[in-house]
Amino acid sequence: MRSAHRLVLLTALASAALTGGLLRGPVNPANAAHVPVPSMAEQRFASINAFQLVERLVQGERYKPAREAMAKEFQARYDAAKAEGDELAKSIVEAGQESDQGKLLIRQYQAKATEARELQMELESKVAEFNAQQLGEAYRIVIETADQIAVQRGYTHVIATRGLASEPLKSKNVPAAVQEILARPLIRCPAADDLTDAIAAELKIEAAVEEGAAAPRPAPAENK
Repeated sequence: MRSAHRLVLLTALASAALTGGLLRGPVNPANAAHVPVPSMAEQRFASINAFQLVERLVQGERYKPAREAMAKEFQARYDAAKAEGDELAKSIVEAGQESDQGKLLIRQYQAKATEARELQMELESKVAEFNAQQLGEAYRIVIETADQIAVQRGYTHVIATRGLASEPLKSKNVPAAVQEILARPLIRCPAADDLTDAIAAELKIEAAVEEGAAAPRPAPAENK
């Protein structure tokens, strides 16, 4: 089992990019009459690269040490089980496979090999579950922070996207290209209304600029 597991976020956040937009209007039709709806003139839209922010947050010092500690612990458990199997294999050679002792050791080795495979599957499942929990928490933090900053700056809507739909696709196969398309619901938006860097600064994480992306312009001043 590898000692490190890198999160694969593309598929997980492709759908999240579509559903992660924050709508500050009514979400329950039954309550629509009781919630003031801003006019078109009052509505202000912003965007964030939720994928990029979550990825940077999860790979940073807030979450990385815990993943590495778990991977180290689980690797040690697997290595210990594998070492027992290696010792049995060595004993089989010394005793001879056709001897009574050798046949007994072979059965023990087979049982130990089965245990090692089951342990590997169990540990990989626990690592995947732990990574998913970290991803979910990081996504929640990013979205809550985006909502707070949007309110401070007078935005009524925030759309999560991985860039503008007009940007060239980078994927080399059809499934990945489809996910990339789905992750870009935004066709047009001024760079000044991108809150990605502001969220990164609030969370004290770097906002990695994707290759070929335009330099961000200053965000609009906060409404007093």
